[in-house]
Amino acid sequence: MEGDSHVASELRALVQDRQALQTSAARPAVAPRSAVELRARAEAIRQARERAQEEQREAERKRQAAEEARARRIRLDALSRRGESVWREVESEIERRNPPGYDEAASLLLDLKAIAEECGTTHDFARRLQAVRDRHIHKRRFIERLRDD
Repeated sequence: MEGDSHVASELRALVQDRQALQTSAARPAVAPRSAVELRARAEAIRQARERAQEEQREAERKRQAAEEARARRIRLDALSRRGESVWREVESEIERRNPPGYDEAASLLLDLKAIAEECGTTHDFARRLQAVRDRHIHKRRFIERLRDD
């Protein structure tokens, strides 16, 4: 380098070129955005997140509904296999004369109605239900639960 006058100018040019590359790399490639643009982008992100959350909730509702349908199907199959003993259980629940017993009896009757509809024996079910109503007509709370269902 000593004695060659061109080396110093070449080194100076090389250093300046490298500095120019580093500063251009540090600068953002896009122009800065305005506050309006930032707010609009934030709103778009929020809406996308809410849509994703709603889709997730909807998928969970569908999964739960399917699970409830499977559980109900299993329960109805078990009741239909039990046959006449279910009607005796309805009577014993009614005889407990308390709200949980009435609720259980009404629930069993709803399940028996669904089974009757599937099997095409709704006339027989209606006849037996009317007999239960007639026997327990004085149990006002139980009759109210039957009307509610």
